[in-house]
Amino acid sequence: MSVQQRGEYEVRVYDAVSKVDPAQWNAVVERSPLGSVFQRHGWLSAIEGAGVEGVRHVVVTKSGAPLGVLPAVVDALPGSFRRLGTPRPGYGGLLVLSDEEQVTEALLDGVERACEDTDAVGHQFTALDPGTTRYERALAERGYRSTVSGCRPVVDLRQGWEAVLDGMSRSRRRAVRTGLDRSFEVTERAPTREALDEFYAGYRRVIDRVGGTAQPRSFFRGLTAVADRVFLPFLTVDGDHAGALLCLLDEEQSTVHYLFSAVEREHFDVNASELLHAHAMRRGIENGFDDYDFGETRADFRDGLFGFKAGFGGRVVPTLTWERGCDPVRWPAFRVGRALYRRFSDGSEG
Repeated sequence: MSVQQRGEYEVRVYDAVSKVDPAQWNAVVERSPLGSVFQRHGWLSAIEGAGVEGVRHVVVTKSGAPLGVLPAVVDALPGSFRRLGTPRPGYGGLLVLSDEEQVTEALLDGVERACEDTDAVGHQFTALDPGTTRYERALAERGYRSTVSGCRPVVDLRQGWEAVLDGMSRSRRRAVRTGLDRSFEVTERAPTREALDEFYAGYRRVIDRVGGTAQPRSFFRGLTAVADRVFLPFLTVDGDHAGALLCLLDEEQSTVHYLFSAVEREHFDVNASELLHAHAMRRGIENGFDDYDFGETRADFRDGLFGFKAGFGGRVVPTLTWERGCDPVRWPAFRVGRALYRRFSDGSEG
């Protein structure tokens, strides 16, 4: 841990969230209007427990009381570059409770120190709440530039289930209704190690089929640290297992976040995805959540995943990313290399 004084504010950079008092950390997340489940102590513990290296969480205190936090980890990038970034999976950014201008500046000072300590060429963070744009001018003055890095289809649950169903595309609405006519059962399971391991087996087969990069099993087992925020519905159709979803209950943002699927190809014929999402949305409505967030996708109407998620209706929320260089020599070289990489690849690396 490194410590520096900035007037009456103390800036600490921690190499593990476990070194910060959970109650104090979560108090900042819960009281900040931009806080979310992805910045909670337990969620970050699950990420770090999966073997993440180079943790650098910035905390600003005044008279011993935390007033701001900014979670960050080191990302290893092509070309032997390192960059400070948002802990993944999830979203990050600045959370400030009071003394907003001073604490914001202190947090960004802490990021600069963390970049120096980790030999990072730059810092990037991706925000969940578009309200983070309140810091656009302050960030620009420190060299940050914002981009739309993707989007998330989000359904307003406050309108009730029938309105949600009516707002879906014709094909998605038909799939949901066809699924609801089947003999099925959804079982909501507690996120025990046994249930998470069972979910992981199906999830891993899905990721292997699509050629993606799977989260490690240790990450899923670590979700017991946020057990009260994990929603884990398993589906049975005609007596046979037909897949599962893993969602997060974000009380801070009043949102149910769909994160991972264990719906395999053989489950498509029984409309398993539609049944599970419908169940999760209806449960969200029953429990007073405002939104159902279908998760990140490319901001491209031609993309198949975007089309599937957008078919459930709702609004498309842009995902904003801020980035700045920290090394005046290597940063330009990194940007040139990244531009070439994006040109000659699918551009999936942020």
